[in-house]
Amino acid sequence: MPENDIETASRLINEKKYLEARPILENFIKALPIYIPAWKLYAETWQNVEDRKRVWGYCLKINPNNLEVKQALADLNQKAFPQKQAFQEERPRKKPRSFLFISFSILSILCIVAIIIGTINIALAQPIDPAPYLYTQPVEYYLYVPKDYSDEKIWPLFVGIHGSGGTGLECWNLWQAYAEKEGFVLLCPTIPGDAGGYYSDVGERVVWSAVEQVRKDYLVSSKMFFAGFSAGAYFVQIFASHYPNSVSGLAILSTGYYVTNFQSRIPILLVIGGADNSESLQANEKLFIFLQNNGFDVELHVLPGVGHWVANKAKELTIELFRKTIRK
Repeated sequence: MPENDIETASRLINEKKYLEARPILENFIKALPIYIPAWKLYAETWQNVEDRKRVWGYCLKINPNNLEVKQALADLNQKAFPQKQAFQEERPRKKPRSFLFISFSILSILCIVAIIIGTINIALAQPIDPAPYLYTQPVEYYLYVPKDYSDEKIWPLFVGIHGSGGTGLECWNLWQAYAEKEGFVLLCPTIPGDAGGYYSDVGERVVWSAVEQVRKDYLVSSKMFFAGFSAGAYFVQIFASHYPNSVSGLAILSTGYYVTNFQSRIPILLVIGGADNSESLQANEKLFIFLQNNGFDVELHVLPGVGHWVANKAKELTIELFRKTIRK
């Protein structure tokens, strides 16, 4: 790979044109993954600390003995968990003892109730052990079928797509807890790739291989609901544009890119964290305006204080959209 690619990427980063610099660096890294300066520049194209940690994490897998990489990760971990500053509490005024006792008792009861409710909610929201639900042929995927499944009706098929360098397990952890309650068959394929993402044609082959296998064994809808995160959010857009008659709805979660060649006006949800990088926020806003102007049923939600991850609110909004698609 020519050295001027690095110079070009460095210039684009200095001009804050991160989206233009990324593909140049991704191609360079694929060709020469041991060249750490390219990884440094690539990490700079991501403004969120968690994203940079992810990039350096992949770099460490490829270069496990490189001290410079280990130090970069250590520095980022310090940024992610800064030391708490000491502060001096203002001494409260004394209150009558009986009032303090009653206040403490009420507060204790409320805390206990909150803990019980929180424990129940956490238990209900936790995915079950995925090991028995992992399949490796014809491709790797996780599959969950509700306990009351029968061939007496057609079941919705919910497909979760992971981000760069991830696996179907990430989507399993996000969506499996909802499958039983909402009554859908959950498919979470693993699309092979690396830190830079994966190719859409590879993803399409993997998804269709898994879907065809599921359709052999279960009675599921011909139209699928897709929820994709990060690179997966970009992929589900491409998939929907290529196969408009096979998609019932899209949850596009934390995408950094978008397409405008949708062939079918399916309902679409856009969710992104307000603390995600500025380029991704702009991409979501542009996609929302485009879809709205072209008559799509579309919602955009920017979640305050959320970075590049799938927050609980994003999951709730996704399930709401899924319910809308099965009511049609």
